[in-house]
Amino acid sequence: MHLQSFAVRNFRRLRRITVDLDDEATIFVGANNSGKTSAMHIFQYFLTKGVNFGIHDFSAACWQQFNEYDPAVEGAALPDITLDLWFDVDEANLHRVIDLLPDLEWEDSAPVGIRLSFDAKDPADLNANYLAMKDEPGQWPEDLHDYLRKRLGVEYHVVHYKLDRRQFDDQLLLKPGQTLQVLEKGTEILRSIIKVDLLHAQRHLADTEQRGRDEDLSRTLGRYYQSYLEKPDPAQAPLQALADTEVGINKHFNKVFGPIVTRLNKLGYPGIDNPDLMVKTELRGETLMNTSAQVHYVVPGAPAGQPAITLPDRYNGLGFKNLIYMVVEIVAAHEARKQMAEGQPPVHLIMVEEPESHLHAQLQQVFIRQLKSIIDDVEDPGTQFVLTTHSSHIVYEDFSSIRYFARVRDKDTFRYSDVRDLSVFSDEVEADTRKFLLQYLKLTHCDLFFADAAILVEGNVERLLVPLIIAQFCDRLATSHLTILELGGAFAHRFRKLVEFLGLHCLVITDIDSISGPPKAREACTTDEPGAITANQTLIQWLPAEESIEKLLELEPEKKEYRGGPGKATVRVAYQTPHEIAWNGEKLTIAGRTFEEALAFENLSWSQDDANKSLRLKVKDPADLEAVVQGVFERVRTLDKTKFALTLIEREVDWTCPSYITEGLDWLADEICDLDVPPSVVPTEEVTDESSD
Repeated sequence: MHLQSFAVRNFRRLRRITVDLDDEATIFVGANNSGKTSAMHIFQYFLTKGVNFGIHDFSAACWQQFNEYDPAVEGAALPDITLDLWFDVDEANLHRVIDLLPDLEWEDSAPVGIRLSFDAKDPADLNANYLAMKDEPGQWPEDLHDYLRKRLGVEYHVVHYKLDRRQFDDQLLLKPGQTLQVLEKGTEILRSIIKVDLLHAQRHLADTEQRGRDEDLSRTLGRYYQSYLEKPDPAQAPLQALADTEVGINKHFNKVFGPIVTRLNKLGYPGIDNPDLMVKTELRGETLMNTSAQVHYVVPGAPAGQPAITLPDRYNGLGFKNLIYMVVEIVAAHEARKQMAEGQPPVHLIMVEEPESHLHAQLQQVFIRQLKSIIDDVEDPGTQFVLTTHSSHIVYEDFSSIRYFARVRDKDTFRYSDVRDLSVFSDEVEADTRKFLLQYLKLTHCDLFFADAAILVEGNVERLLVPLIIAQFCDRLATSHLTILELGGAFAHRFRKLVEFLGLHCLVITDIDSISGPPKAREACTTDEPGAITANQTLIQWLPAEESIEKLLELEPEKKEYRGGPGKATVRVAYQTPHEIAWNGEKLTIAGRTFEEALAFENLSWSQDDANKSLRLKVKDPADLEAVVQGVFERVRTLDKTKFALTLIEREVDWTCPSYITEGLDWLADEICDLDVPPSVVPTEEVTDESSD
């Protein structure tokens, strides 16, 4: 039995999302403030005692709906927050979900579902209570939203509903006119079929009492020992030895904690030159495994025949502390599941926030690959992991487990998030394209899934220089989170389907790459040659889908961009454009063929100055302007482009950026620089609730 999917409505940025889960591990990715953490927290809010909703947990779009509510208006309704859970059920667990089956006509291939809804107890009474309070002297409440800011817990409660898949459309939205049946024992039903554990990210490093990954490791292991491990028998040697020696109890600790160390070995701990883990006591008369027993690390490198040196856990690095903490907490969650008084639920959802904290890249990769091995001794297969991450090293193994949280803004609406299921993309894209994308992501460790926008560049020169160009010529982008991918015109178009599926803001900076057209041989030529065509497949196959150099140079700016695809991507291409140049009284309008040519032409006096001859763009004794153009063309073809870029970087910026690049960057800045600035004033609380994501 597995949790097939869940749907969220009206919770923070998650105005309406549906997330399909992998049977083993699902990875949530996306830029900051995209709703990944909220998708985890809603489980905690609905399924954990003592965690209560606040008025600011409602999506910002709901706030006006609160204040416009009038029970006298037909169809008027107060906002609610909902979490729909859809389960795949096998025959062995069918008896557990009898109360969730819609009717006798239910087909065993259909999922069963339950809705958890944070509803108004009685909308009419709520409105009456609000009006009565508003009529009293004083400044509170200003409106219904303000009233619920203090009275939400009194006026709202959690209700459970039975779900019938036949009442929902393909997007798992309730069809118009359908009503749901209330479940009186929803809490008991949920407890019998699913357990959810959440490992929070480390956030309070200064708080030594905080229970989280920054907690003292000895305290974490002590809690695990007291709850789940075998205790020494009072009639046997280990406890008897406690009075006069530490040897016996330390042997006992090494025995019971042995399985934890074994699991860590599967994740590469301790590895080469890393200290071994040891749990030992320092007897002071206190209880076992409190401050008298600590995790120690054996310092490697002790001379042969000399006793080992051990240090307390606070002397080890944060990375391995985080790793050990996660392993212990995952194992502890499984032990707690097995010991539940109501019986072991068939579905166990373990959610881990940002497991990569303090882990180096290789260990991050090992962790995600070996995640299931931590609990591989558990016979029941119902454990599913959900991870949020900002690590490019975790996500490139396969597309099928990735769920991309996209930040969306429609016109005149508050920001919200949408979820793109990359298993769908993986199934739809051609096999060779999928293989290319996975290989590229793996080899470059690119952060495409975490950026505000992507810039696809022609080659190494642009990859090296674009950050400098942004700093010098487009500082609006200086604080944006951009990923720059070096692809070249021959391969950039292969990213088209992924860019469109994710709905990215994407700028493609490429070269016009003019070559002689038929009937001539396809050889590189200047852009003013009659009949020239482009060799750039991105310009031919993607945008603007044109081959003629003449037509490319005449194209209007709006024809170089488009908005579309499944994710409503915004894409613009930037390539060399005509520019008037002058030399010794002569003038000519021409476009460069490459970045280097465009830089030379738009800074002609500078590029031909003896002071800049180290750039190797200077033409020797040109007879006229035509000779300069031809000379630059020939020089660029033999140029060491990486050396050229590094020479530019080490110099003072005394040149002008080619206009086609600055125009493209300005377009991108217009697209994304107000990405999280609302059309009107966003309530501060709405931003605060999501600041951790």
